[in-house]
Amino acid sequence: MYALKQSEAAVGEQQENGPRISLDPLRMTAGQGSTIFEIFQAIAYQREEQQRVAADLLEREIWAVTRLLTASAPIWDQKPSPTLRFPLERPSEPVVYRLELSVFSHLADLLSPTSGEQELIRSTTPCWARVAPNLERHLAGYSDDLACSYVPISMAEAVKLLGLDRIVDQIEAATRTAYQAVMSEARAQADRRARLQAIERMFGWATEPWVSPVTIGTQVALALLGKGRFASLPCSVAGVGVATGAAYAFTGFAPALIVFLLGIALVVAWGVYMIHTTRNG
Repeated sequence: MYALKQSEAAVGEQQENGPRISLDPLRMTAGQGSTIFEIFQAIAYQREEQQRVAADLLEREIWAVTRLLTASAPIWDQKPSPTLRFPLERPSEPVVYRLELSVFSHLADLLSPTSGEQELIRSTTPCWARVAPNLERHLAGYSDDLACSYVPISMAEAVKLLGLDRIVDQIEAATRTAYQAVMSEARAQADRRARLQAIERMFGWATEPWVSPVTIGTQVALALLGKGRFASLPCSVAGVGVATGAAYAFTGFAPALIVFLLGIALVVAWGVYMIHTTRNG
């Protein structure tokens, strides 16, 4: 007891006259000026701070994965919907299982799904599930994915078990696969269209080419700047306005209305003609 009091007194004396705890005490050792009691305090502080930071990071990662899955809806709308599998090696667990992220509509083929599996079946958005082999279903004749049992888990649990990196890596891989599939389909449709148009031209069934709305919108924007094929459109509209105003000033409202309607009709007719020539040109 006397020795302990002497040690405490010595620590108090060093805190008054000796070195202080640095801003990063874990980088110092007892031989570099800090006492063992200061190191104890530094370790306790750092652990508390790390726990706070870890909780904050986990909360932000859960939010990020949630937003990412919401934005990735086009991936899951594919037929068949992709399934992301995350093997888990946990020696402490009595049964080997994995985590899956998918739309589990295929579980509707089970004869007697559990309440958790029914919840997964009803969901139209990707869900997390813990998946483990099911011997009873295997003996009943089920195979592959249907020979397993599924237990839904929360987003927070999945992120905590897997970490952000593993989840994002698999979502990025699924995105690349979906993009390649979409581009392959687009190329196949372009080939079909070209072959069909060649046959239609051979029989004289020429169809009018499709004009992108963006192209027409661009032409209108150029017209407002006084450029392009519709460059005279603003001047025409202004001319209708001037003629209407003059007619109203000299002849009254009724003639001015007639002039206005005729002017608008002429402008519309001219615009339709220009669009038609654009489509055929």
